[in-house]
Amino acid sequence: MSIVDHIAIMVDDLLVAEKWYMNNLNAIVTFRDKKYIRLSVDNTNIALIDKKHYEHAHFAILVENKEDLPTNEGKVVEHRDGTVGVYVKDPFGNYLEYIWYSDNQKEVFLNG
Repeated sequence: MSIVDHIAIMVDDLLVAEKWYMNNLNAIVTFRDKKYIRLSVDNTNIALIDKKHYEHAHFAILVENKEDLPTNEGKVVEHRDGTVGVYVKDPFGNYLEYIWYSDNQKEVFLNG
């Protein structure tokens, strides 16, 4: 079973986007840094990502074990927050991230 962990949306202004999504979706901020704000909505998370720091929008599928990350395709990124993602482009140019959280990061990102 594939579980959508988050949908990452590229924005020009994190604070304007945060306010808009909080007002329109009753989202709650669960993580924030200078390049990224994570919002929780009823059935998933939205990552507001700063266009100046990210290459593309994407949606992310949660991977339970690090060994389950794809190894034969995509770009592996060890994020500054300790998570590991593998970005794979579909045949239409859309990006999917397979994302893995360490036990410590699960506490931050999944139980926030």
